[in-house]
Amino acid sequence: MSKYSIQDIFKEYGLEYIKKHKLSKEQWKVYNAIINCKTASLGIHTITCDECGETHIALNSCRNRHCPNCQSYAREKWIEKESSYILDCPYFHIVTTIPSELNEIVLYNTKECYDILFKATSEAILELSNDPKWLGAKVGITSVLHTWGQTLEFHPHIHSIVTGGGLQNNKWIEGKKEYLFKVQVLSSLFRGKFLAMLKEADLKFPKDKENLRNKKDFNKFIEPLYKKIWITYIEPPKGKPDNVIEYIGRYSFRVAISNERIKDISNGQVTFEYKDYKNKSKIKLMTISAEEFIRRFLLHVLPSRFTKIRHFGLLSNRNRKTIISLCRILIGTVVNDNFTINIKRKVKEFRCPECGSNCFSYKYLYYNSYRLCE
Repeated sequence: MSKYSIQDIFKEYGLEYIKKHKLSKEQWKVYNAIINCKTASLGIHTITCDECGETHIALNSCRNRHCPNCQSYAREKWIEKESSYILDCPYFHIVTTIPSELNEIVLYNTKECYDILFKATSEAILELSNDPKWLGAKVGITSVLHTWGQTLEFHPHIHSIVTGGGLQNNKWIEGKKEYLFKVQVLSSLFRGKFLAMLKEADLKFPKDKENLRNKKDFNKFIEPLYKKIWITYIEPPKGKPDNVIEYIGRYSFRVAISNERIKDISNGQVTFEYKDYKNKSKIKLMTISAEEFIRRFLLHVLPSRFTKIRHFGLLSNRNRKTIISLCRILIGTVVNDNFTINIKRKVKEFRCPECGSNCFSYKYLYYNSYRLCE
């Protein structure tokens, strides 16, 4: 168990931060949820031992998607649901990233720009995969939005898990195991689509960039971005297909930083671990002021009701059960009845302090709980 947590930082330094900074409605919800998580203010729930009948009382969780304490249950439910759509084929991991020059505009238009990021990524992948030059088939995509880097700086990007094969004219087209399409081609297409959509969006601008409301000035601002190489990454398939949903689940329910990475919160400063990808992914320590840490953490609060996990292509919500069933027949695989059980991660069990038995199933964890916010 981690010695320090986001909740500790908010309790220690949050009030001072609030006096100096204005929080958005969504940031207030996250702040209050994390502050009150597993405290008496959210109420209690009961757990009854199946063996000895003893009833135990526990504090409720906030269940906010930005809280590092509250992701296990949501992750397990999602894995259980999504495991029924896994295909017996290779899967590629694709990352699409926008340049830092756009960060300020994105922060002023989070929902609009995040939607564009999803759309530009999915359209670029689907267009290339449909091209006979590469695969010539419609693939399935699960995309997850992340907005942070290892040091909590603002770094919006999309992680996409893409099937290494696709459907075309009721035939399954199998792709090359180590190759989907050229990363340079994807980068260029994604860049063009994103900037074209950005030009058509109804954007807000900070005071020092009000001139960008003029189309000529805006076009002049983004013109250099057409010449810049946008960072895009395609990782070849690793492991078995039945590990894919576990992999996606791990990415999907991450928050900006886990409690385990926080090493010290004394003297008005926060020290945390991070991976330095520029130096062979070495683990290093970074120390910043508590004020700066809270600012960075709150940068990654998503718009209210925003969907950060989306499906495209074969996995788009419309008729995906029928389409996946067809793909399985064409691939020649039969889904194991116990598949979901086999891949489900183990969750922390409650051991009865009276008789020592593991007396409850995970579904009772939030019994009678009060949900503070999204």
